[in-house]
Amino acid sequence: MRLIAFLAASALLLSGSQIHAAKAPKSTATLETRATQIVRGKVIEVATKVGKSKIETSPGIHKDTIYTITVQVEELSKGHDATKGERITVQAWQPHTRKPNPPGRQGHEPIPTKGETSTFYLTGGEEKTFAAITPNGIRIETTVSDKAP
Repeated sequence: MRLIAFLAASALLLSGSQIHAAKAPKSTATLETRATQIVRGKVIEVATKVGKSKIETSPGIHKDTIYTITVQVEELSKGHDATKGERITVQAWQPHTRKPNPPGRQGHEPIPTKGETSTFYLTGGEEKTFAAITPNGIRIETTVSDKAP
């Protein structure tokens, strides 16, 4: 009898919550089509902040790591909201805490580090702040270790 009650309660909980699957990486053609800006540049700084998730809305404790990436633009291949030599801000995110631990959106992968040159497929642009397309709207081209002697 307890097993039936447990299964019924579990079914009720699961049916009321949203479950999001991980997004498959987008092809280069899809990224180019969806992006309003395509920028290649050097990462000047990466700042992180952990906060309540705006992405995962199912019941539980959900936090995300928000990355604020400052990029020195070296090349602009699509768009007009950034110019060569200018610094722009790119927002990205990854899940930090998921309790309970449902399968869910995985955020951006990879996240570049200071000194890396990357191509960013972006949307937005208000006040030079852009959002990278999930999940693979950031492509790291040269890493810091590539430049070491």
